[in-house]
Amino acid sequence: MLLRLLILISLLTISLTAAPSQSKAMRELAKNATYQEGAKAMDGQLADIAIQKFRTVLDQAKLGEDARAYTSLALAEALIRSSLSQQGTRLQAEEALKILNSEKLAEVSSAVVWKAEALASLGRYQEAEAALAEVPKTHAQFSETQLARARIQLALNQTSAATATLTALDQSKHPEIRNTANLLAAEIHINLGHFEAAEEALNRVDEQNSGAAKLKEYLNARKQLSEGKAEEAINRFQSLITAPDHLSERIFRACVLGLADAQAASEQNDKAIATLVQYITDHPDSSVLQPLFLRLIRLLPEEVPMDHPTLVKLREWSDEAPVLDNPLYLAGASADAIPIQTPSTTAYSDRITLSLYYRAKLLARSADPNNHLKALALLTRLRAIQFSHNIYANELYMRLSSASLLDTAYLHLKRNQPELATYTLEVMEKIAFSPRLKDQASFLRGLLLAKAGQPKQALPAFNFALESASSDIASAASINAGVMSLLSSNLKSFDKIAASTQDQKILTSLTLERALWKCSQGDIAGRSDLDSFIMAHPDHPRVNEAHLALASACVDISPPDVELAKAHLEIIRSRLTTQEDLHTIARIAIRAEELIQNWPAAAKIAESFIRKFKDSLYLPSMMVKMGEAHYHNEDFNKARRIFQEVAAKYPDSPYKPYAEFYAAMAARLGGTSQAREESISMFQQIIESDHPLATEARIQQSRVLIDLRQYEKAEKTLAPLQKAKDPSIRRAAGVLLADCLHRQGSTDSAKYDQAIAIYNDLLAEKNLPLAWHNRIHFLRGQTYESNKQRGKALDSYIDVIIQADAGQVLPLNEVEWLWFYRCGFKALAMLESDKRWEAAVKFARRIATFKGPRAEEAAKRANNLAKTHMIWED
Repeated sequence: MLLRLLILISLLTISLTAAPSQSKAMRELAKNATYQEGAKAMDGQLADIAIQKFRTVLDQAKLGEDARAYTSLALAEALIRSSLSQQGTRLQAEEALKILNSEKLAEVSSAVVWKAEALASLGRYQEAEAALAEVPKTHAQFSETQLARARIQLALNQTSAATATLTALDQSKHPEIRNTANLLAAEIHINLGHFEAAEEALNRVDEQNSGAAKLKEYLNARKQLSEGKAEEAINRFQSLITAPDHLSERIFRACVLGLADAQAASEQNDKAIATLVQYITDHPDSSVLQPLFLRLIRLLPEEVPMDHPTLVKLREWSDEAPVLDNPLYLAGASADAIPIQTPSTTAYSDRITLSLYYRAKLLARSADPNNHLKALALLTRLRAIQFSHNIYANELYMRLSSASLLDTAYLHLKRNQPELATYTLEVMEKIAFSPRLKDQASFLRGLLLAKAGQPKQALPAFNFALESASSDIASAASINAGVMSLLSSNLKSFDKIAASTQDQKILTSLTLERALWKCSQGDIAGRSDLDSFIMAHPDHPRVNEAHLALASACVDISPPDVELAKAHLEIIRSRLTTQEDLHTIARIAIRAEELIQNWPAAAKIAESFIRKFKDSLYLPSMMVKMGEAHYHNEDFNKARRIFQEVAAKYPDSPYKPYAEFYAAMAARLGGTSQAREESISMFQQIIESDHPLATEARIQQSRVLIDLRQYEKAEKTLAPLQKAKDPSIRRAAGVLLADCLHRQGSTDSAKYDQAIAIYNDLLAEKNLPLAWHNRIHFLRGQTYESNKQRGKALDSYIDVIIQADAGQVLPLNEVEWLWFYRCGFKALAMLESDKRWEAAVKFARRIATFKGPRAEEAAKRANNLAKTHMIWED
């Protein structure tokens, strides 16, 4: 089913400016105070107020016919804008359409544009497309209207018509329109497998627009993947991910999915899995992770060992929690299949739902009956999340919870338990332990019917749930009633459904919930929505929650607004007195100071909370925050004492490992030899324990030993890491060991050779990341120089530039400039020292061709050398 198309996203800026034939009406309306008030209301995005003003003008008996026509047009525009708002209704769009179809507006050129918008707003897409087809080429916004028309044609699956419309737009005088048209056309051709046509469309995109250039690069990567050129696609997607400037969040995520698909197509399943795992790890609060989980499961084998890294990750992401006594449905004793664990301190996110569900799916497809029991327990735990986390049952959770019932039934069938399977399928419809559970049953029944492709039958179930006394069920049902109409979770559709709610309390609650939801997804629009809610409902029972959420969003969503966060904290500081609320205020206030690097202020806030709540459960986290502030302020002695106190006082806290490690780090950086000596034993205690930071502690300890010239001990410390499974650990340890040997080379030149051998081994690693590749070349060159092997040193430096220039860098082709330029300018200095002026000029010019941050410096250096030594190009 089609989403409602807001075809005038760009056209909503169309103004009611007068053509010469309209001048009489405009002169009259310019003198009409009420009309001008309406125009100002429209300019201020207050369409509801403008509607009242324009209606008043139309009631004026002395209003001229021309002025009446253009006031009617203004009223139609206001009605359409209002219908798209949170409080808007379908009736407003219908009234606007009736006005626009009137005879008095038949000759007004912009009426047809607003007519198309009204039709689209009412879901009458075919008629909207036909209306836009009637817009004459002489219309001021002709190109914009045709772009909107092409999008409607695509939504209607009229691919050929859309392509023709977009091709015609390539002649538009507006470069933005041309770019958008060609990008859309290219995407259509790629989807159809018309790669030559796609290439032609992409070649017409003007790359002077950074955003368009990035989208072109993304579509080129997609084209290569569709053409079966997986390796080229990998490089393009990786380049986009490494330099994501001018990429929207949606396109960046598409690049990650594209990279994983390309890696899988190139039979690099392990890399594809790593790509997906990295994104999911880095974006725990994202609301759009399901496509990544789906690909992840498809890439894994049918039988996955329990110690498989991905299964371990799924367990970590699912935030193991105990099953409560009152879940929606417990499948017998299957909950005993997984040991009860203490919940972690992490907040609920959609990632938990997805991890539980897809971990169960993995176990369910196993041939091992014991894994089936574990899968049943996980599905039961999934259905209990709402109770154990006290969460708002969003669409994803309810959808997967519903799907989990089907999976549970399937597992019962695999275990030859048809009665349990039947019970599972019926239980949610028939359960009546409480009104709330009955409402949830109706809600889930609606989702099951929707999954079966029966939206008409699902709507009554959601309508029943809409009457629930529970605000979260009622609001969720509202959202899904909209989904049954549009098969989409579009927020504008949500607004439409919310507007039909008669209970003002529920409507207000929905408004707040939507703003909170946006903020939880990192959507900066949520901040303005919360601000609007606070302004409109200053006495609402949850206004303090809104203030607190807005302050949190100001420091958690980029770009931050520290001053606004502080202002809202100041408003509610005296209103909220519970320990939990004051902890939240302190957390936000600390984060605000961290963002501006005011470390003393951050430490003072944490210290104040600690003094006030000496027995609080939040003390470990607050003490760690205070320690971090002193650590970043380079007051290492004080930071060390605080971290050590956390580790000693709270041995069972999840913060203990972190505190132990940073206590050792603070000692290492303390500045005195004694402190550094003490850090060695502190790191050793971590190394000898089952500590999550044991490997990092070993690396840090080796650095201290090297700094203290205890080289033999440093070598022994690093030795176990040379065989680590993780290549990043092997690289870090190898570089440190080579540095240790290098420092001994002045008294034993054989140490230089050993260091060089380590660098050579590291460079032999397959798919070595570019940053490491360039860095190791530089360090190897330094060692060659120290060993008086100047020619080999020059080769090591120059190789970085030569290989990059020849396009022979390894597949992980991320952008890297630091070591690239250090190698390049070091080699250039050596050529100049050897008075090889012509080679130096050519080499400097080669460096300049890479267009990096020091390209201009290299070009100037080349020109200066050429002028000084009279080296001219042929």
